[in-house]
Amino acid sequence: MIQNLADNLLDQALSLAVSDIHLIPVEDEYRILFRIHGQLQNFTTMPFDVGERLLAHLKYRGFMDISETRKPQSGAFQTELHSQLVSVRLATIPNFRFIESMVIRVFSENDMQPFQQSTVFKQISSSILSHVRNKSGLLLFSGSTGSGKTSSMYSLAHSLSLWSPLQIITIEDPVERPVSTFLQVQVNEKAGLDYADIIRATLRHDPDILIVGEIRDSHTAKMVIRSALTGHLVLSTVHADSSYGVLARLLELGVDREEIRQCLLGVTYQQLEKLYCPFCADYCHALCNHFSKKRTALYEFLDKEHIHSFFKTMKEATPSNTIIEQRKKGVLYGFFSPQ
Repeated sequence: MIQNLADNLLDQALSLAVSDIHLIPVEDEYRILFRIHGQLQNFTTMPFDVGERLLAHLKYRGFMDISETRKPQSGAFQTELHSQLVSVRLATIPNFRFIESMVIRVFSENDMQPFQQSTVFKQISSSILSHVRNKSGLLLFSGSTGSGKTSSMYSLAHSLSLWSPLQIITIEDPVERPVSTFLQVQVNEKAGLDYADIIRATLRHDPDILIVGEIRDSHTAKMVIRSALTGHLVLSTVHADSSYGVLARLLELGVDREEIRQCLLGVTYQQLEKLYCPFCADYCHALCNHFSKKRTALYEFLDKEHIHSFFKTMKEATPSNTIIEQRKKGVLYGFFSPQ
């Protein structure tokens, strides 16, 4: 019964394009919430004892310690629903009464779309692709949490592999979305494997494209730059609040300015924008079938010319297609709500 309940919950989440399922204890029940296209929505409730059994079942499937309710835990498993492989990532945290809540992140390989189709402004995504196709160097993605940076990196690498077979290696902490055509390696600092150590090892594994989940520190930044300078295409993310903020962040991490100029192919700063639906007369509702994807990515792209100009003058030149301009254009074209 509990397994059927868990599978039905995952099945409904997939059908509604849910990114995260929240199981929250509230007094004598568990509240189930779905995050759909960035918005958290109430879904249902269940009796407290059923919620506890559901959490225990999911922890068991995720190779977590069922008896431990005092400490945060994380786990993962894969399952097949309707002939598609679904990856599930679990995270628990107890409240002050040691009653656990759980967040379930759901991924399907079928969710990956061609990079050109990730935005309504396909000339921008095509331009980004053309800047990295058959080239070595570094392409950096930035944006706020939940803006789809990892999805964009995966999608771009997958799109490049459609032209010719490529050895694509990812280094992540943790692996967010298992992809059968990628060789995915997970950071394990307890075992002495950090980003820099794994990057060093993967360079001996003949990668065509190396995806590094995130540049967090100076050592990782320098290893990523070195990989790009030795003839590999490297994709990674940097936390910054703008495209030019990425360049400033690299300098803060101690990366040599000349090395950045030599290897950096481009920088994208992205945001997700909800699509306007004529049938909903507003943003497309989760239950509306008009759009399969309810949001689109907007990419602000700095190419080599912008990067070289910045380091020459230390002044920010306005990118050719800013996110503000894309939003205005999207409203005129009917892609986005004017409000």
